[in-house]
Amino acid sequence: MPKATYAKRIFHSADDLIAMVADVENYPKFVDLITALRITKETQVSDEHTRFEAEAVVAYKMINETFASTVDVHRDSQKIIVQKSERGGPLKSLLNEWTFHPLSDGSTLVEFFIDVRLKAFFLDNLLAQKFDKAANMIMTAFEARAGQLYEPSGDPDHDAGDDIHNLDLSHSVQMA
Repeated sequence: MPKATYAKRIFHSADDLIAMVADVENYPKFVDLITALRITKETQVSDEHTRFEAEAVVAYKMINETFASTVDVHRDSQKIIVQKSERGGPLKSLLNEWTFHPLSDGSTLVEFFIDVRLKAFFLDNLLAQKFDKAANMIMTAFEARAGQLYEPSGDPDHDAGDDIHNLDLSHSVQMA
């Protein structure tokens, strides 16, 4: 059901943004839908690749669900991939990818892909109706959190059009 790709230029370095997105245990501090999150298992695959399993409690109105995911942080390719773990809870499937493209002025184009399906038909339909709003809310929350944690990087007056064009994001990306 719900699937989307968004891209947004954020005025922080790619390294800072990767560190922030990988710090999942702090999500409840700034993502309204997540009320609790803990890492249950962590593995250092290589110097540049960390994998961990996490359990999140998501609450929306009267709905309160716990789901588990596997998170792969690839610092070398500047990508974070989140997938449903074996104990996915209400998730039928989940694929969430964050790709951090450093731009020539020091800012970062963040590409955010999400494809999620829930086991319960009712909840899956509810998610589909609220999906764009929720995805934009998540991207806004992460951008605001970066502003709280890190010094700005990049020049807002710099035309990043050539940088973005050279990334060849020819797949369907909605600029947020």
